[in-house]
Amino acid sequence: MNSAFFSLRWKLLLGFVGLVLVTVLVLLFSVGQLVENRIRDDIDTNFQEAGRVFERIQDIRFRQLRQTAILLAETPSLKAAISTGDSVTVNQKIRDELRYLLDFDPIIPDSLIPESFFSNPDSSGLLLVTDNQGIPLGQLGSHPLQQFSIADRAGVTEALNGYMPAQTNIWLENERYFNVITIPIWAGYNLIGSLSFGLPIRQIETDQLSRDIGMNVIFYVDDKLISTNFRNLSTQDVNQLNKSVHDATYDVLKSKTARTSEIFLNDENWLVYLAPMFELNDEVYGIKGYYGVAKSLNQALLPLQNLQLVIFIIGLAAIFASIFISVILTKRITKPIDLLVQGVLRVEQQDFSEEVPVTTKDEIGTLTSAFNHLVEGLQERLLMLKFVSEATLDAIKKNITRIEPGGEKRDITVFFSDIRGFTAWSEKHTPEEVIDMLNNLLSFQAELVQEFGGDVDKFVGDELVAVFQGPDKDQKAVQTAIRIQQQLPSMLNKEQSELAVGIGINSGEAVMGAMGSVNRMDYTVLGNTVNLGARLCSAAGKHQILVSEAVFLNLERKIPAVELDSIQVKGIQDRVQIYEIDWQQKSEPILQSEASK
Repeated sequence: MNSAFFSLRWKLLLGFVGLVLVTVLVLLFSVGQLVENRIRDDIDTNFQEAGRVFERIQDIRFRQLRQTAILLAETPSLKAAISTGDSVTVNQKIRDELRYLLDFDPIIPDSLIPESFFSNPDSSGLLLVTDNQGIPLGQLGSHPLQQFSIADRAGVTEALNGYMPAQTNIWLENERYFNVITIPIWAGYNLIGSLSFGLPIRQIETDQLSRDIGMNVIFYVDDKLISTNFRNLSTQDVNQLNKSVHDATYDVLKSKTARTSEIFLNDENWLVYLAPMFELNDEVYGIKGYYGVAKSLNQALLPLQNLQLVIFIIGLAAIFASIFISVILTKRITKPIDLLVQGVLRVEQQDFSEEVPVTTKDEIGTLTSAFNHLVEGLQERLLMLKFVSEATLDAIKKNITRIEPGGEKRDITVFFSDIRGFTAWSEKHTPEEVIDMLNNLLSFQAELVQEFGGDVDKFVGDELVAVFQGPDKDQKAVQTAIRIQQQLPSMLNKEQSELAVGIGINSGEAVMGAMGSVNRMDYTVLGNTVNLGARLCSAAGKHQILVSEAVFLNLERKIPAVELDSIQVKGIQDRVQIYEIDWQQKSEPILQSEASK
């Protein structure tokens, strides 16, 4: 829709509301983005810190394993048993003495470990002793001892070469995975064997680690998910988690550092921090394992969602408040404008009865005050138009910027009408009655002059002066006079019956223009033609219409006229031939429609 169909109030309202709406939306979006980025950065930072804490826990576990293994390897009775080369003696020594020296797990408190773990050798972890060829001599467990060398296992080769371990290795024993550390056993300067000590990777460790760090824990070993504390996972979710972690291991191997990735699981987005359980180098031996921590991104972003909701509510409140304030402001701004428009419309209908109220003290208030002064002046000028002839108005319209004294010759017919018996009648009546009668008679004559296309030049007391122009000016002037004489008796009441009108009409060339000073002028006609018309009016008696010979010669024959004796008039040397219009005879007057042509 074209904007011209909208009112100023709606334009201002839409402008204010649109500006506030755009500002609020931009502000909300900017604040939301800043807050979201800040929270996401905090989540990533905290999450990576949690991952590093998890790495430190694993490092503590490694050092605990190594210290325990060193303590066991330095036991004299164990070294003595290994020196015998008898597996029965070594097994007996492990079960009777060494099992009770084991610190089961640095992660899990003893209060969470059932008594059966201590009484069951298969529950205490992995402890395996070999000779210097890698042949097993004893172990902690009920399973049969292997009869072949295990020197090719990860960690055992390094220990049999006399190296201390720098990391744990993952072993698969009896369908269970263990974090294992292997150290050499020395008797003096002689390497007599190796001792491998490891703790199982089980659900109980996973749950405890999750409670310690406040996040979900994952153990991914041998390309499969062996332990996690994710709950209520369907088979599809487990497969998806396994695939996602498997894909993340490629990033870890490629970058050779722990990595954070995002996965979708159980209708939620999760951040997963995955770290290797082995040393990242070009050659990786044995079973590869990874541990990771996971945190729900949806839960982590819940404060952001709540904050966004609060921001959204605040934004809505700001928008509604802006609409309310905009309505008030636009009403305050447009109300004086509406009043001013109503005032203009009243002036357009020429209704000057009511001023526009000034409701503000700003520029609009100043404009309203100026408009009221303008209307007051306009009203005065419209009233003054009643005292101005049509010729004057035409001259003003043609020279709207400036009217200067001066005139031009025009061929006109001048019409003079004077009320007979007025002086005697006015002495018998009050001034109010005199003015009322005079106004009625002059208005009656002026209307007929305008009806036949004439222009009332002026009123001089009880006298009316009019000017007719155009090719049929004489006929129109005479017809006006006839109509006045015919209708005048009906305009007078019984008390005014003694009043009558005498009319004089002359035609010829006269000077028409603005006469007077620059500050006070009168637009009128002057010359002998006008003077003769005035003398004819003075010579006319009651109910008489006198015309000059110039008028008579231009009249149509259907208007009856009687030649009178010539008269001597003041200001003219020769006698003037005059004629009287016999208006009482039955004539064919020009109709109004014809007169206006």
